[in-house]
Amino acid sequence: MANYKSSTDKGKCIFCEIIKGNIQTPGIFWEDDEFMAFLSTWPSVEGFTVIVPKEHYGSDCLAMPDDVLQGFVLAAKKVSNILLKHFDDVGRVGLIMEGTGVDHAHIKLVPMHGTEHMKKGAWKQYLSGRSDYFEKYEGYIISTDGPEADPEKLRDLAEKLKDVK
Repeated sequence: MANYKSSTDKGKCIFCEIIKGNIQTPGIFWEDDEFMAFLSTWPSVEGFTVIVPKEHYGSDCLAMPDDVLQGFVLAAKKVSNILLKHFDDVGRVGLIMEGTGVDHAHIKLVPMHGTEHMKKGAWKQYLSGRSDYFEKYEGYIISTDGPEADPEKLRDLAEKLKDVK
């Protein structure tokens, strides 16, 4: 189980220190003037990648300025293409913007090994066979389906969301 610090002993942002070269990580494999990509030292799959902006932004990626967020997503696309080209058995790369482990905006790219057929345009439905539902955030995000929702509750929530300005 991962057990890492979100900041240095002096209270500095871990990702900022990696970007500055003050903390070494063995997996940096892509960067441009604005962003850097490196392999996670706590991967759940081979090739699990973290992309960070070189300028510090808080971990809520959707609160970033639109132009920075747009560049960030395009950087993720470039890095995703590197992963797709490298791994023969990867036809899809999952993207997560969670931001609860380190308070520095970051995108996690997860190579989906075993999806090589998708490189050839052969789409296939994957169902996990699980049904998960959480009342509150548990420290991770999953993409499994939950139990089927009550249509009336969905309509009620949709109406409430329409009223949000």
